[in-house]
Amino acid sequence: MIDAILNLLFPLACVICGSPVLERRWGAACPSCWAKVTPVQPPFCIQCGVPAPAIETRCGACRRGEHVFDFCRSALHFNDTLREIIHHFKYSERVSLARPLGEWMKACLERESFQGDVVLPVPLHRSRERHRGFNQAELLSRSLGRKIERRLIRRRKNTPTQTGLSKAQRAANLAGAFEVSGRVPECVIVTDDVYTTGSTVNEISRTLKRAGALRVEVLTLARVQRPGLE
Repeated sequence: MIDAILNLLFPLACVICGSPVLERRWGAACPSCWAKVTPVQPPFCIQCGVPAPAIETRCGACRRGEHVFDFCRSALHFNDTLREIIHHFKYSERVSLARPLGEWMKACLERESFQGDVVLPVPLHRSRERHRGFNQAELLSRSLGRKIERRLIRRRKNTPTQTGLSKAQRAANLAGAFEVSGRVPECVIVTDDVYTTGSTVNEISRTLKRAGALRVEVLTLARVQRPGLE
């Protein structure tokens, strides 16, 4: 009933295909477009969660000790449809998309072997958050049903965008970018929107472990499939 009234007064069109969105629970995307996003399914690395057909236990990067975090899972593959949805969410102020996107993350959280009870959204630098008006990782995390600590870790360096940088360049860009202010729980869940190379969550995990965390888990909405993974 409420949706019908809202649709009459404030009709909502899908940001992807332009079709009418009749149920507000879908946010600003229609069910047909939501059906095009694909969940990350096994087989994947038991530590970092990278999906790959040949992986039986841990991927090459995890065997080489390249990841500081202890456990990572992503809810969805970063396909073209999801890329557009996330872009509209972050850059077109379509914050109504946060809830349905967050529900995908919640399903992943409940399905996988996460141990942490405290969620730490990846922080934006205060100038970037002020410009955008919100932190996308924090909005996504509100659907998880866990305690959110948004002030425990902060980004002290306003790092340039990571877009287009190599893995090594991303790591160098983020070195020393974060600092902890407060007591860190023994086990925490770091949340973010997109996992590309893992450089951001790796640097945060390093910072948290130096501050006393024993186990750092990572949950992201999307996972970029990268070529040449072992």
